[in-house]
Amino acid sequence: MLPAHPFIPAVAALAGSFVLAQGLVLSAHKHGHLTMDLPQGVQKFHCNPTPRIGGIAIYVAMVVAWMLIQSPDENKLMSVLLLAGMPALLGGLTEDVTKRVSVRSRLLLTMGSGALAALWTGTGLTRVDMGVADYLLSFWPVAVLFTAFAVGGVANAINIIDGFHGLASGTLIISSLALSAIALSLGDVPLATVSLVLAGAMAGFWLVNFPWGKLFLGDGGAYFSGFALAWLSVELLSRHPNVTPWASVLLCGYPTVEVLYSVVRRSRGRLSPGQPDRRHLHSLVATHLVQPRLGALPPNLANAAVSVVMWICAIVPVLPAIFFSNRGDILFPALLLCVLAYHLFYRWVAIPAAPQAVADAAEEVGI
Repeated sequence: MLPAHPFIPAVAALAGSFVLAQGLVLSAHKHGHLTMDLPQGVQKFHCNPTPRIGGIAIYVAMVVAWMLIQSPDENKLMSVLLLAGMPALLGGLTEDVTKRVSVRSRLLLTMGSGALAALWTGTGLTRVDMGVADYLLSFWPVAVLFTAFAVGGVANAINIIDGFHGLASGTLIISSLALSAIALSLGDVPLATVSLVLAGAMAGFWLVNFPWGKLFLGDGGAYFSGFALAWLSVELLSRHPNVTPWASVLLCGYPTVEVLYSVVRRSRGRLSPGQPDRRHLHSLVATHLVQPRLGALPPNLANAAVSVVMWICAIVPVLPAIFFSNRGDILFPALLLCVLAYHLFYRWVAIPAAPQAVADAAEEVGI
């Protein structure tokens, strides 16, 4: 069992994030000319201009929790998250305010956060339980580059699914709690505690974001929290060699599958992997599953209902990771089954979308 004290930083993070998020909402008339996310846009489903700087509340709340931590191991873990995560946070926040930072720049900054964390701690992804790949990863420069790529990829995946009230934050809470449960089962109280702090900070923001969407995570919040989840997953593998790498993949399963599926889908359509569209699974769930059935709901509640459906996609992959964290022979097939389930669900939801896809394509070429 966790002793009582690890919950104190997590509760402080939750309370601090909630208060700060509410403060950002109430002060929107002061900063809204810089921070508002307008409804116009390909991937926009909200109805009213909304502040998109929720990342500030999450980061500051984690700083408050860091000040309450006394264990040297927990302190080091938190220090790495907060300091190495600054490039990811600041790059995202700059985009939130200026709307002028490219996807590539934000991704490179987040990869830089991953590389910085690896170089600072001497920890990285040195194994994926595949012979040739593990040999290459035994060379430290290769491990650092691969770690930076993986961390940046997860953070970018979190940003991609951040399209509906509570979707990204809820997914992060699910994954962080699952990571904490695995760490606790291994007797790793420091890692469990820091994972709980991340979940607490996300939960405080979530209470403001869901269901009414009063404040958005923004790129700063998405990239920083995605970096934090990815880095803690790297730490899990480094601290516990008996844990299979597939457990970390499944902890971030839904957003990871979403981004890989999107890259393949856009490549087949000869589109840029970074080009925004309304063909993500959560977008199709909104337009072809939730809206036709819950059209009578207020728009904000219909928006939030999409997240409730998608949280199932987030919960399913983490369950086998929790119960079989050291069984690669179980988790790799489980990952393949999750990918197959995602594909089948996508195809089922996308069937009514075919006419709209034709209309979207016609609009893109000016017909």
